[in-house]
Amino acid sequence: YICVASIKIIPHTFICSSFLGLFPAVLNLASSALITTNATCGEKGPEMYCKLVEHVPGQPVRNPQCRICHQNSSNPHLRHPITNAIDGKNTWWQSPSIKNGIEYHYVTITLDLQQVFQIAYVIVKAANSPRPGNWILERSLDDVDYKPWQYHAVTDTECLTLYNIYPRTGPPSYAKDDEVICTSFYSKIHPLENGEIHISLINGRPSADDLSPELLEFTSARYIRLRFQRIRTLNADLMMFAHKDPREIDPIVTRRYYYSVKDISVGGMCICYGHARACPLDPVTNKSRCECEHNTCGDSCDQCCPGFHQKPWRAGTFLTKTECEACNCHGKAEECYYDENVARRNLSLNIHGKYIGGGVCINCTGNTAGINCETCIDGFFRPKGISPNYPRPCQPCHCDPIGSLSEVCVKDEKRAQRGLAPGSCHCKPGFRGVSCDRCARGYTGYPDCKPCNCSGAGSTNEDPCFGPCNCKENVEGGDCSRCKFGFFNLQEDNHRGCDECFCSGVSDRCQSSYWTYGNIQDMSGWYLTDISGHIRVTPQPDDLYPHQQISISSVKARQALPQSYYWSAPALYLGNKLTAVGGQLTFTVSYDLEEEEEDTEHILQLMIILEGNDLRISTAQDEVYLQPSEEHINVLSLKEDLFTIHGTNFPVSRKEFMTVLANLKRVLIQITYSLGMDAIFRLSSVGLESAVPYPTDRSIAAAVEVCQCPSGYTGSSCESCWPRHRRVNGTIFGGICEPCQCFGHAESCDDITGECLNCKDHTGGLYCNKCLPGFYGDPTKGTSDDCQPCACPLNIPSNNFSPTCHLDRNLGLICDECPVGYTGPHCERCAEGYFGQPSLPGGSCQPCQCNDNLDFSIPGSCDSLSGSCLICKPGTTGRYCELCADGYFGDAVDAKNCQPCLCNANGSFSEVCHAQTGQCECKPNVQGRQCDECKPETFGLQSARGCIPCNCNSFGSKSFDCEESGQCWCQPGVTGKKCDRCAHGYFNFQEGGCTACDCSHLGNNCDPKTGRCICPPNTIGEKCSKCVPNTWGHSITTGCKPCNCSSVGSLDFQCNLNTGNATVVPNSLGKMYRVQSRPLETDDSTCDLETKKCSCTDKTGQCTCKVNVEGVRCDRCRLGKFGLEAKNPLGCSSCYCFGATTQCSEAKGLIHTWVTLKPEQTILPLVDEALQHTTTRGIIFQHPEIVAHMDLVRQDLHLEPFYWKLPEQFEGKKLMAYGGKLKYTIYFEAREETGFSTYNPQVIIRGGTPSHVRIIIRHMAAPLIGQLTRHEIEMTEKKWKYYGDDPRISRTVTREDFLDVLYDIHYILIKATYGNIMRQSR
Repeated sequence: YICVASIKIIPHTFICSSFLGLFPAVLNLASSALITTNATCGEKGPEMYCKLVEHVPGQPVRNPQCRICHQNSSNPHLRHPITNAIDGKNTWWQSPSIKNGIEYHYVTITLDLQQVFQIAYVIVKAANSPRPGNWILERSLDDVDYKPWQYHAVTDTECLTLYNIYPRTGPPSYAKDDEVICTSFYSKIHPLENGEIHISLINGRPSADDLSPELLEFTSARYIRLRFQRIRTLNADLMMFAHKDPREIDPIVTRRYYYSVKDISVGGMCICYGHARACPLDPVTNKSRCECEHNTCGDSCDQCCPGFHQKPWRAGTFLTKTECEACNCHGKAEECYYDENVARRNLSLNIHGKYIGGGVCINCTGNTAGINCETCIDGFFRPKGISPNYPRPCQPCHCDPIGSLSEVCVKDEKRAQRGLAPGSCHCKPGFRGVSCDRCARGYTGYPDCKPCNCSGAGSTNEDPCFGPCNCKENVEGGDCSRCKFGFFNLQEDNHRGCDECFCSGVSDRCQSSYWTYGNIQDMSGWYLTDISGHIRVTPQPDDLYPHQQISISSVKARQALPQSYYWSAPALYLGNKLTAVGGQLTFTVSYDLEEEEEDTEHILQLMIILEGNDLRISTAQDEVYLQPSEEHINVLSLKEDLFTIHGTNFPVSRKEFMTVLANLKRVLIQITYSLGMDAIFRLSSVGLESAVPYPTDRSIAAAVEVCQCPSGYTGSSCESCWPRHRRVNGTIFGGICEPCQCFGHAESCDDITGECLNCKDHTGGLYCNKCLPGFYGDPTKGTSDDCQPCACPLNIPSNNFSPTCHLDRNLGLICDECPVGYTGPHCERCAEGYFGQPSLPGGSCQPCQCNDNLDFSIPGSCDSLSGSCLICKPGTTGRYCELCADGYFGDAVDAKNCQPCLCNANGSFSEVCHAQTGQCECKPNVQGRQCDECKPETFGLQSARGCIPCNCNSFGSKSFDCEESGQCWCQPGVTGKKCDRCAHGYFNFQEGGCTACDCSHLGNNCDPKTGRCICPPNTIGEKCSKCVPNTWGHSITTGCKPCNCSSVGSLDFQCNLNTGNATVVPNSLGKMYRVQSRPLETDDSTCDLETKKCSCTDKTGQCTCKVNVEGVRCDRCRLGKFGLEAKNPLGCSSCYCFGATTQCSEAKGLIHTWVTLKPEQTILPLVDEALQHTTTRGIIFQHPEIVAHMDLVRQDLHLEPFYWKLPEQFEGKKLMAYGGKLKYTIYFEAREETGFSTYNPQVIIRGGTPSHVRIIIRHMAAPLIGQLTRHEIEMTEKKWKYYGDDPRISRTVTREDFLDVLYDIHYILIKATYGNIMRQSR
């Protein structure tokens, strides 16, 4: 190409326009659009409007500049239709003002461009009003689904509140190709007239210079809509509009607010996808149509033209030109299509002679066929040397119908098999010739062509049909048609007749394969090297066809390589290539001289070297006459006859040839220019035929042997060993295959050392005889499960904490290297000082965080699951030992100086002090850090109540302080803790003390106020010599003391008066108990000389106790008794305890609950007294009562009285019912009040242990006819009788028997029959 013009796209960068996409000019599309709106001023009649002129708020408007708008006026200056916005004249469109209503804030303008265009910009010019405030520019392809292009708002805040978009401040800018922004840049109030709005849709976006698919889609539109939503107003008027309807505001204000548009410009161009520079209007369709270039077609140049589908259609860009390329149909077809699969397999030849693209020709003419019309249809062929470009390249085949297999001959050179040229027919056995029109060697008698007596392939006879048969060297049989034992592949062109079986020297039985040749071809990975292979130089890939052709400059090559250098093949051509025997190695070479030489003979020298198994063989150097740029296809048959030992003239034996191919290490191709001139050498299309076990379009690989291999050997030539075997010492010919010693854990082992390769099943070691780290077991067992993953403690990566483990025969799995913090045979526990749950997926052990306040040597000092610190050092506490313990203060984390609070037990509320300062919480009136001293004028620190005020009386005390006991320091004659009263023998309390009494005859007892002599307390009598009732211990000085006998455990409130006599106490059984007193002595100091009486020395004040009660105040039960109770005549009850012990106490914390009938128990049975018969006949439920109709009951029960039998919840272990209540309600109807059953017991209970069953009864007052009677029976032994006792006997149930019955109640019966001739019981 020659660049004829340049376009400056990027600063300082010039790009040739020949390589750019083509785009039509950008035009104003609005001028030819259809434009509509939903509101125009004056549509409903003449309408006044005024131009907006700024004024002072509250002042009248001067020069309002008002006009009339009337759409039906004959005066064009009064009309403002929407078409004025696009006519290019100095006229405008105008909307109704908001005087007509607030809805005229919302006005829409729509432009229909009548076809889809790519829009570059939109420009809106206002007329006699400010630009719109809030509005949206939108696009659509179908006038139904509109998408936003850009939002506009009066303020940045309204971008968020109205449109939920963050505002773009300043001039509009764009971060993405399809970004929709919101801006207030064009919604300012100024200018009041002729303002403009410029919206760019392409410029400023990331791919503006090279349009992306996203930007193309974003800018494509047919319909453009301007959706106005708020007129821009002055701020002063805005406040007014916010609180009033526009129709309530002075019209002189609201007439000023409307929209006006003087011009709308829409810059855009046809969408031609970079393939047209012009887009004229079609007068027929009235639509613009692209004038397509670049071999594209369609209204928008959106497809390749017919015949131009070698590459897929692509859109062009501003920076890149993409063209549709013509298919190479060699002039034999006009149309084609693109096939991606063909392109991927490089099967389509382009017009440049390279297999690039996927064009497939359609309807080939001139008897041609193929992807590129490059071959012929069946029955035709293209002769050698005839190009597919010839007008009529295909000639008819001339196949003899007798000797050929079909009419189809070899179609061209590409499809020609060995020995067959294009046009050659495929002959039947015994025929030969291009047309199969004569007999083959060894056959005679055309057209029958019967076999001669000697094989034409195996005999040396000049005429196989005459004379005795002379067999070739490796042939046998009377007719020389059979290879000798140890040979195969009888071929006419083989002077020995058959090839020797190679079979790697381990077998001599082989035959020709029935496989066909495939082709190996790959131009990637080739490099240049020297004969040693130590130096590598990477060639240059072709610029246009990098995967098909490579080249090297001889000048560049010689800079790194010696004079002789070689092309070296990549791995695909190497390895075991025994299946390539008899195949062909083909390649294409060409060159260009770097300096043109005249009258020189252009000769290339070619040589091929093969290396393998320490052998290097090569072909003879071949000379090819080749002009620069001319291509030569070299073909080499892989036969030993064509090779010699490299560097010698020694021929290569079949054994040596096969040994090289068994492990081909290098394939080298040498290309040199005969005169040593500098040239650029090119190599392409290197193909190596190798037999494959599936059909191909190539020949049968008869030269490839298939051997019968002995046990342990495999491969077509026994060159390999069975899986899990090795080739001892790597010897191919005559090598030994023996089993690998890998215990079944490897598929192969090293041929030299025997070491196992790629051990599997988690094994390792030289012979896969060890489990890999992280696994355990015995790999020598030879199963895939020999090595199991270590489970330390789980076999998942997150919970496998030991890298190694082993199998202990006694203990099983043992993990070897539990990391710090883990312990246990499976690392399943956290060590001391660590916590976590390593046995749970995702769990691990972490160090306990105890702030160094914990001794981890103490077992259990940290909770191994939660990490809680359990045994903190003395003085610290908390989950992490981060606090000073209760009773300590200081800093447990940093200073670590927790010390005891030492709070005074009596002066503080607790042993706990302030955690930082150590200040104890003192009780009232206590002070000191340790609360160990009373405040002044207080006392009582040793009393555990804190300190209380001394409250010393100011008259009677010497000081306001007091002793620790609270005793104030009193004045003479004053006493009392507070020094607040006169001492005994003193009166007249006043400041300074008291006055002494003159009452020595009455023990100095006098009135403390008047001094009058009086009796001592609790005494009576003329001489004050007797105690008042319920007192004791007479003293002439102090009087008598109260008895304070317990009201629960005493028989009398009068206590022992120190007489020394015994007290007789009757018990409930009529027996008498004597309470013995110890002998009493008198107190001489209390003797009255006149009465001759003295007080006893026993001054205990002993009260008279009930039988089971003791204590001075009769306030506790005797040993073996419990439950002190006032209503108990004995005071306390005897312990029951089944006789097992005599020690018991009253139960605490128990309450009585009721056992009642269940809701579903609406019927109770009636029984006779002996419990021999039972019935529910005649018993019904009438909420809330159970009713028995006696006439029906008597049909089943005949012996009265009848009893209700309580259900099972009232039976069984009921010891806890002792002391409770049995409640029930009874009602009956009868003819007479009294009957035979009136005196039977009302309640019968049977129960007890198996060896001690009792029936006890309880009599209650009989109910009256027709009266509802409620009974409440105390569940103690009182008033209960034994069943069967004579009613005259007053014996009651003992406590022990009553408790025995409650131990296991068998049944409870409540009497149902009363009176005479009962009708009903409830």
